[in-house]
Amino acid sequence: MSKSVLIIDDDVDLATTLAETLCELGYEATPYFSGREALDRLSEGARPGVILLDLMMPKMNGWKVCDELSAVPGLEEIPVVIMTAASNIKQPMPTHAREVISKPFELDALLKTIDDA
Repeated sequence: MSKSVLIIDDDVDLATTLAETLCELGYEATPYFSGREALDRLSEGARPGVILLDLMMPKMNGWKVCDELSAVPGLEEIPVVIMTAASNIKQPMPTHAREVISKPFELDALLKTIDDA
């Protein structure tokens, strides 16, 4: 069975293209364009193998998404990979983030991170 990937990024083009690419490579990938939308889906029972999470999003940023994931039994165990274009992050990374990948990223590096999560 292929690894399922939930992508949370407000950049619709990036999230959609990344999901399509991952699907072509045999992953199950679903893009969500807001943290709230993804959290609602997770509360309905979705359990991806890994979450790719953008930090800088309007309304609900990646830190808030991680806070909410940490507060729900079962969701706190899902590996989170942070994707960010920010070079000078002033807040510490969320404690359960497995990896931080800088945008733009190399696809091979992202695939290795997904597989290792």
